[in-house]
Parts: sequence; C-alpha cells; structure tokens
Amino acid sequence: MRLPVGTVRPQPMGLREASALVLVLVLIAGGCAKYNTYYNAKKSFDNAERVREDAIRRNEDPPKPVGTQKTDYESAIAKAQKVLDDYPGHSLSDDALFLRAKSYFRLESYRMSIRQFDLLFTNFPATEYLEESLYLQALNYLLIGAVDRSQDYLGQLERAFPESRYQAEVSRVSGDNAYTMEDWGAAVTAYRQYLQLGEDARDRERVALKLAECLWEQAAYTGADSTLAEMLAKVAPGDLKFRAELLRGRVLVRAGKYEQASAILDELDQAAAFHKAEGELALVRAELLTASGQVDDAAALLQGMPNEWQTPEVKARAADLLAYRFLERQEYTEALDQFKVALTQKDKLDDPDRTRRLNDQLKDYLAADTALADAKGERVPRLKLLQANAMLFGFDRPAMAASLYREAAADTAADSLLAARALYGLWLAHGQRLDNPDSAAAAAAELQERFPESAQAREVRAEAGGDLVEFLLAEREIVQQRNLANLSEAERAALEKVVTATESGVGESVTGRQAARRRMVYFARRDHLVFPPPEIVIPLGERAGAGPTRRQDPALLSSPTGAELPPAGGAEAFPVPADGPARTVDGALDPNLEPAAAAVPDSTGLTAEAEGAGATDKPQESKEPEKPKKERDPNWDRLRGPRPEPRP
Repeated sequence: MRLPVGTVRPQPMGLREASALVLVLVLIAGGCAKYNTYYNAKKSFDNAERVREDAIRRNEDPPKPVGTQKTDYESAIAKAQKVLDDYPGHSLSDDALFLRAKSYFRLESYRMSIRQFDLLFTNFPATEYLEESLYLQALNYLLIGAVDRSQDYLGQLERAFPESRYQAEVSRVSGDNAYTMEDWGAAVTAYRQYLQLGEDARDRERVALKLAECLWEQAAYTGADSTLAEMLAKVAPGDLKFRAELLRGRVLVRAGKYEQASAILDELDQAAAFHKAEGELALVRAELLTASGQVDDAAALLQGMPNEWQTPEVKARAADLLAYRFLERQEYTEALDQFKVALTQKDKLDDPDRTRRLNDQLKDYLAADTALADAKGERVPRLKLLQANAMLFGFDRPAMAASLYREAAADTAADSLLAARALYGLWLAHGQRLDNPDSAAAAAAELQERFPESAQAREVRAEAGGDLVEFLLAEREIVQQRNLANLSEAERAALEKVVTATESGVGESVTGRQAARRRMVYFARRDHLVFPPPEIVIPLGERAGAGPTRRQDPALLSSPTGAELPPAGGAEAFPVPADGPARTVDGALDPNLEPAAAAVPDSTGLTAEAEGAGATDKPQESKEPEKPKKERDPNWDRLRGPRPEPRP
C-alpha cells in the first residue's frame, strides 16, 4: 500500500518501549486497586454509620449493630485489612487502621479496637485521626473497666487538643457508663456536667431523660419532675417525648401529686397506641390507682390487660404488683405464682431483691404448711418457727407471728435451742412490731428464766442491744480452737498430711481426701468480719472425750461477756454458722439462728426436715456486686401495701 505524500511511516515499537508501557499500565491499575479497595471499605462503613445517625436524629439510642449494619462494619474491617496486607507502607495505611479500629468499636469489640488504635499510635503518631482516636481509645478502656488507662488518654486529648469537640462527650459517655453499672450518683453528676455545656451538649434531650431516670432510682422525685418538665418543653414529639411523659406520670404518683399525674396519663392514650406501649401506660395507671387507695380497681386493670399488651417486661411488672396484692389478702399460693412470673424479668422490677426474698419466704412458709399435716414430735415446733419467721420478717404480720412463736415455745417437744429462739421471736414481735411492752417483758422474763445462758437471753439482757455478733463470733472461735486442740495425734497427723498433699497437688485417693476434708471443718469456717481474735492459749493434745476444765484453762471456759461457757459438744454450746448470725433490720438476732450442729438451711432457708416435706430445690445463686441502695420511698406503703423488713 502506498502512503500519501508527506506521511511518515510508523516505526515498529521496540521491546524496551513495550515493556515500559506495560509497566505504566500496571502501576496505574495497581494504584486504582488500592484506592478502590479503600473506597469500598469506607463505603461499607458509611452505610453502617447511616443507621446509627438515623436513630440519633429520631432522639433514640443508637441500636446495637445487627443484620446488614453488622455485616457492613465487618466488611469494612476485612477490606481495610486487605489494603494493609496487599499494599504495605501505602499512604492509606493510617486511614485503613483507623477504619478498622472504629468499626471494631462500633461492634463493641473493645479489645480488638484497642489493638488497632495502638498500631495507629505507634506507626502514625501524627495521623490526622489522632484527636478522634484518643477519644475513642479512652472510651474503649472505660468500657472494659480500665478507668485509669481511660483517664490517661483523656489527659492526652486535653493536652493535645484543648479545644477538642470531644471534650463535651466525655461527661456524657462517663454518665452512660455509670448508668449501665447502676451507679446512679456518679451518673447524675456526669449528666449534669454534660447538660451545663450549653450548645456543646448535642444530645441534651436523651441525656435529660436518663438523668431523670437516675433521680427516680434515687427517689429524688422533685428533681426528676423538674428535669422532665424542662426537657418536655423543648423536645419534639416522638418516642423520646412519650417515654419522658410516661416517666413523669410515675414520678408524680410517687410524689403524691395524683391529680397532676392523672391529667398527664389521660393525654397519652393515642401516643401509647402509636408506640405500642398500652401495657406500660396501664401499669402506671395501676400504680396511680393503688397509691390513691383503689387497690381492687388496680388489680382488675392488671388482670384484664389484653394479651397483645403484655410484653415480657409488662407481664413481669404486672405480676409483681399483683403478687403484693395477693400477699396482702393472705392468698399465699397465688402470690407465689405471681412472684415466679415477675422474677423472669427481675432486672425490670422496682425492687428485685425484695421480690426474690419474698418469693423464697413464701416457698418456705408453704412447704412448712404442707409438712405440718404429717409432722410429729420436734418437727412440729420447728416448722411453726419457720412459719413465724416468714410472718414476722416477710409478710409483716406480727400478730400471727406472735401466735406461732408462742405455740412453738410452749410445745414440750421443742428442744432448748428451738424454744429459746421462739421466745426471742415472741419478744421481738410484741416489743418492736406490736407495741405491747407488757407482753414483750413477759416473753423476756420467761426466756431468761428458762434459758438464762442462751444467746437469745444475752441479747435481751444487753443494754442498747449489745454486740451479740462479736460475742457469737468470738465464742465460735473458742469452740473451733477447742475442737482442734482435742484432735488425737493420729487425727492431727492425718490432717496435716492431707493439707500438705493438697497444696502440693499430690494426694491420696479421692475417698481419703474427702474424709479428711470433713475434719477440716475446724479450719474452713472463717469469719467474714475482721476483728481481733480472742487471746486464748489452748493446751495441745487434750482428747475430745475429756475436754478442758476450769482448772486446766479458766479463760477457755469464760465468754467475752463474762458468762460461763459450757463444755465442748454440750447442748448449750453456741457455734455460729459460717455466714455469721442472721439479724433483723433493727440489729437484733434472728430467732431462726441455727447452731453448727443443727440442720443447716439451704439457700431457700428451709431445714432439711422441711425440705423432705415438699420443698423444692433451688440452685444457689451467684453473688453479685453490691449496688447503691435506694432511699426508702415515702409512698411505698401506699403503692405496695405494708413493707416487710428484709432479713439479712
């Protein structure tokens, strides 16, 4: 083919030029891949964040990531990791690390988030994300309970960014953390600090509602009412406003402002239907009816609620209110059934500890009542004593308790310890609950006449209540040391051998270890209270059959109060159970105190004898950290009926 005149014939591309072109195209494609990977990671993260931001705009708490939102966060984590793996040292590395760290934080994987932020701080100390990263790392440590480390990062944030927009958020998040831990006082302080920030507090309405809830838990109803009134004047209609109005209705009921509460509740019917909260509104109305004396109307309202209103929380709270009504009517079986339902959502109850305690006492009472039908001999007064304790300390029926105590004390089958406890309970019922000083004095006189050396008689004689706890603990220490001293040389050698073998991890057969561990009861029962042990020198090598005498060791047979102690193993020895003596709310000794040699109550409080008579087993509950106690509500009795004093 002939080319036009003047046309330059193209020269074939050499190998070098072709290789260079291919390299350029590969680099361009590689660069696009890096940015595309990061772009897709950021897009997934932004999609997940949009769900969170929509909830905040509706004045709702951000939901825990689930479904598509959770998948988007996880996708962002995986794609950001691909940037780090495939393109190490790229300028997007700190972006990818920050994206992974924040995604883990949103997924509540706080320890994983901490690791990613640590990598970011180590490799990119001057990253553009430093301000937000310090704040989020402080939250990470706060939410895993490492408060000191959290404060370290907050300090760094304050020094590096004194005008940081995140400073305002610190008080809010600290308040949320205290709220979750039910540390109401700390939450109130943090929330109030946040609300004082003015325009910097972007989440004022939600925080104000939580502040009011904390004040409700503290029974500070005046403060809660004013907080809610101020908030409701500014908040837009929606779920947050409905929740605030519902809480204000409850606050006004507890404050005794029934007409004002009724006016607020009457305006919430439409909002309750819209938010599908008719059951919650019915509960508040039932509280109002109960507080104003219309108890039967309140019970009818709760029992007549449609099934579609009864969410698990509503059902539990309604059962809790009904149980107290049945208890007041002495319909104990029905009350127990309702308490069981209430405890399925115990975290939603106003006073879950009281509900659980009454549930246990009802089980004790009903089991003893069933057992009495066939009981004979000493079991009869013992079961009556259990019922009397439930009546006095649980159901607030001191007259019925006094009658049962008198029957138990008068029963000739009752042993000395049981009769002494019954007379002591009779003294408590007449003296502290029924205001019958003459009857209380008669019970005290009979107790001291029949059982002058009993622990109960010492409590009655002591001025200002005495310090029976310390006395009994010291007396128990004496008995334990005496029992140890009375071991034979062979028993002592076997005990020491097992202790040594157990500590070293090498021991005898399982049967041998268990047998020896039973003898270790002398060591196992240690005091939970800290006080100086009695200074007693006990001669070693004394046999259990002989026991020490006054001539051998006068100090051994005298109590800390000067009263003479009986010999070891005698009927009048008073060793104390491992958890110390049970006491009433007024500091007096509970008449249900069992000696170490007697039948030991299980977690329900029933003795083994009562258990065999129809009581059901109850798994032992794990101990929880103590929570700040609420102040007593002055309107509690009006809402719940008579409030029984708790048994320790």
